[in-house]
Amino acid sequence: MIEYFTQANPPFGNVSVVMALLWLATLAFGAYLLRSYRSANRARLAFARQVAVVTIALSALGLVLLALKYANVAVLEWRLWGYLVALASLGYWGYALWYYNSKLPAQAAAQGARPARLAGGRGARAYQTNGAPSESRAPREPRPIATTTRRAARREKKRKAR
Repeated sequence: MIEYFTQANPPFGNVSVVMALLWLATLAFGAYLLRSYRSANRARLAFARQVAVVTIALSALGLVLLALKYANVAVLEWRLWGYLVALASLGYWGYALWYYNSKLPAQAAAQGARPARLAGGRGARAYQTNGAPSESRAPREPRPIATTTRRAARREKKRKAR
């Protein structure tokens, strides 16, 4: 393994295969975050989407570099590019972990969860006036049973409005 990292032009061997599998796993993880991850909290969802996009970009770049190395395309220095992509990935994942543990909990608590949707598509809302809490009201009395059709009621309403 030491020879692989110290050779001028190392062959595409076991270390390259392991790196390709690692890049494929991170690409799959990024795709999962982007396509399937759901969260009720907007801050967590935005964080997951950002991590997904950066993870997909870095792992795709790593896979492209490995594919070019496998095809023996002459590039400046393979080890340099590989180290740069791996270092950028580790640096970003470290930053994302730090952000997840220190900044995200406060943002998630401040932003709160999205309001739950009812079957009708609209959630029940409690309205407040001038910052004062709303008072509890007695429930409304039920509507009387209709004795006419809707069409007749609308005609009557129009007739009265004239």
